[in-house]
Amino acid sequence: MTDPYQYYPTPEALSRKAWAMFKNQQFARVLEPSAGEGHLLRPGPYQYGNRLPIDCIEIDIRKHAVLRDEGYAVVGMDFLQFQSGSVYSHIIMNPPFAEGAKHVLKAWEILFDGEIVAILNAETVRNPFSKERQLLLRLIEQHGEVEFLPEMFAGEDAERKTPVDVALVWLKKTSTYEQDILGSILDDLRKDRREADDLAGEFHLPHELALPNAFIDNAVLMFNAAVEAARQAVVSEARASRYRTMLGKTLGELSGGGISSEDDSSSDAVKRTLFKRYRDLKNRAWASILRSTQVTSRLSSTAQKRLESDFEAVKSLEFTVQNIYGFLQGIIDQQGKIQLSMVCDVFDLITRYHSDNTVFYMGWKSNDKHRALGMRIKTTRFVIPGHATESYQNDLSWESQRMLADFDKVFAMLDGKYEAAVRLESVFRNHFHALRTGQRISGSYFDVRYYPGVGTIHFFPSNKALIDRMNRLVGNHRRWLPPAETKAGTGFWQQFDQAEKLDKAFRTEVNKHGKRDGRHFHFDPFWAVKYGGESERERGNAMLTQAMSTVLANHGIDPDSLLDSDQNGVRQLDWDGLPDSQLALAS
Repeated sequence: MTDPYQYYPTPEALSRKAWAMFKNQQFARVLEPSAGEGHLLRPGPYQYGNRLPIDCIEIDIRKHAVLRDEGYAVVGMDFLQFQSGSVYSHIIMNPPFAEGAKHVLKAWEILFDGEIVAILNAETVRNPFSKERQLLLRLIEQHGEVEFLPEMFAGEDAERKTPVDVALVWLKKTSTYEQDILGSILDDLRKDRREADDLAGEFHLPHELALPNAFIDNAVLMFNAAVEAARQAVVSEARASRYRTMLGKTLGELSGGGISSEDDSSSDAVKRTLFKRYRDLKNRAWASILRSTQVTSRLSSTAQKRLESDFEAVKSLEFTVQNIYGFLQGIIDQQGKIQLSMVCDVFDLITRYHSDNTVFYMGWKSNDKHRALGMRIKTTRFVIPGHATESYQNDLSWESQRMLADFDKVFAMLDGKYEAAVRLESVFRNHFHALRTGQRISGSYFDVRYYPGVGTIHFFPSNKALIDRMNRLVGNHRRWLPPAETKAGTGFWQQFDQAEKLDKAFRTEVNKHGKRDGRHFHFDPFWAVKYGGESERERGNAMLTQAMSTVLANHGIDPDSLLDSDQNGVRQLDWDGLPDSQLALAS
């Protein structure tokens, strides 16, 4: 099978030669534009006892996890589309041999001031038949050097062997910044005076930007404008620092009573400062995407937190239209998983506090020794505690409002809609006084009653089919229900459907072993299966299962025959996710 990315891991001996070719061994920040799995980077030197700060670009997304596990930041996928080279002092690269000249020219274009070391096919330099190769050869002649090495990819340490000779190219780029800072002082002073005269009038910040309507294009344009403004500011500050140093010390500094002024105008200092500000701007830009309504309006608060937990990996990417769409497409590609997690989050919230919110049924028998009870949310009513308010308050807390918003998002999703027509947040905001006085108010999916003193909200589902859909989705995901292709006995679905009717008898049976006896409590199986250790959970589950078996037998359902019928398990609901439009986050 042909490798579309021409992936040839760099042998260790060649990697060490490449690193040794850098003339300046003071590394501010390093870029590897075709990183693969990081073979070229592993022999990289340490600085002050720490690993060098290295950013990677790799077009094969399957290798990103390997690079991150090695401790490298992945900042992009396609180097030929990358623009943020000014923050790097060194670029080390082993590009695809077929495009070696193009990649080195790209590195030269984006580098602000620093060195490049590139491993190329020797023919790229020896046979400059194209304009790109000819330009590369002129760069080598004017700004660098080259060393030819035979059969470096044919040795024992080469993972993929090829007899090709390589050219190890070194280039040094000196920016015009150095000329600005270190050039004619008089010319600089005259230029500064002219700029000061131009700024002497009234100073205005632009209050309006003529940007396209697209949200993503706006974000990228704003980010690029911020980066350019930061670059100009850093250079200006460096020039000011150089002039300050040239003026000499203050009287306080000369007498030893003050802090000495430092010269922050060196090229490395400028790059370090620029990278720090660039990283801050990129952090803010990616945060604006994660916190935008294009994302948050589709995700529950818990799903949003899960997404933000991956922010460290996301924010390292260059902030471009291509990368933003790639990030959003990744969310869309995982929409089924994300939506199912949202359903499970709400299910767990409902079942977490009140055991009376749920009813139980005999779960699917996974093997001869173990059968766990499944849970269903009641279709009649459930209660959520922890939402007390003081008499002077006229709305619920922010956390309570987020919970209500999550309920609406999940049940609208289960209903195949984008949002609830009458949201629970609006119900509480618009009818808070009525709710505090005990009235029952309707939203799209629930009637609610509120008891502010004890802080409980009572939910009365208005669409039992959606509760049933949630129960089946969670039951399927947690394997309480049989797989769709599996045949389940008639008794299984009978006891599943009658779970609410059998609940009172089930709890009576459980309470025979869980009630207070004098001053002591017997073992509480409900508590044990939720909060106990492994042995307690096993014991609690065994007691609950035995109680359920007794109840089923008392109602004419043989718990041992739930698998014996040829009734197919098609009544279980599979989760395929909603249409792409449900999570189409940006356009």
